[in-house]
Amino acid sequence: MSTQDEHASQTGQRCCERGGGRGGGRGRGGVLEPAVLAAVAAGGTHGYDLIRQLESITGGALVADPGGVYRILRRLEEDGLAVSSWAESEAGPQRREYAITDDGRDALLWWAQHLSERARIFQTIADAATAASASNPGSSSESAGKEQS
Repeated sequence: MSTQDEHASQTGQRCCERGGGRGGGRGRGGVLEPAVLAAVAAGGTHGYDLIRQLESITGGALVADPGGVYRILRRLEEDGLAVSSWAESEAGPQRREYAITDDGRDALLWWAQHLSERARIFQTIADAATAASASNPGSSSESAGKEQS
């Protein structure tokens, strides 16, 4: 039984309905929060470094809004998943640098398992859709129109 299945059987909730605690709650079923946390864990230090790291991690598929990234960073700090400190910059003003906490690493592991399970589910649906579209070629809307004539 997967972690998600265990969670569902214990709470009656499915994977993206998880509320509160690590990795869940407040509409956090998307990919930006775990991507930001992964970027922090990978050594991204300040906001704009993290945004570049996000683009690198996703091969450019995810281009994040800086405001959204900073809101997530604040939430990660509030939840104890990341910490920040002010650091001097070689060029320009001080900047806030971020680091992952032990709880953040636990949350990142949960996210990795959760996203892997979601990927498996999406692949199952994609396979079913492909199989259904390839079978019964005469059951399309064309044949439905012929039946009505």
